[in-house]
Amino acid sequence: MAVHYNGLDISFLAAEDLSSYQYRFVHQASDTTVDLMDGATEYPIGILQNAPESGQEAIVRLDGTSKLVVNGAMPIGTRVKAEYVGAADNGKGDIADTEYDNVRAMVIKAAGAEDDVAGVLLVVNTISMAPTESPSASPSNSPSASPSESPSLSPSASESPSESPSASPS
Repeated sequence: MAVHYNGLDISFLAAEDLSSYQYRFVHQASDTTVDLMDGATEYPIGILQNAPESGQEAIVRLDGTSKLVVNGAMPIGTRVKAEYVGAADNGKGDIADTEYDNVRAMVIKAAGAEDDVAGVLLVVNTISMAPTESPSASPSNSPSASPSESPSLSPSASESPSESPSASPS
C-alpha cells in the first residue's frame, strides 16, 4: 500500500542552492526566502519538499506529514529535531534526546540507517524538557498551597467591567 504524505505547504525562494537538500529541514532566512541553518540554535520552519537551486521556488511543508532524510536509525514514535553538523551538513532529522531540544517532528514510518527517508508528523514549537518531579512533590498538590496560588479564569477585581468577557455592552 502506498503512503501519501500531505500537509500545509508554503512557497519561498531558495536563498542558496538547495538542490541536494530535498526532504530536509530548512530555516526561514527572510520574509520571502529559506536557506540551510547557520547554527544548531536556529529554528527550522519546515521540511523542503522539492530541490530548488538558488533563486527558484522552494516548497516547504510547515505542518502535516512529510518524508524526512534522517541521520541514523529511528523507530516509530521517535521525537525529532533538526541536525546541524556544519554549514554543508545539516537539516537531516536527528533524535531529540537532549534537554531543551527543539522537537520539530515525530517518526510515523521508521528509518534504518543514515540517509534513509523516514515518514514524520510535523509538530510546532515543542521543546523537550528535563524529567519532572513526581506529582506529589509539586507545589500545586501540596497541602500548604493556598487557593489564591492556583490560576483563575475569572477576571480579577482590578479589571474594569469592559475588560470582562461577560460584560454587557454599554
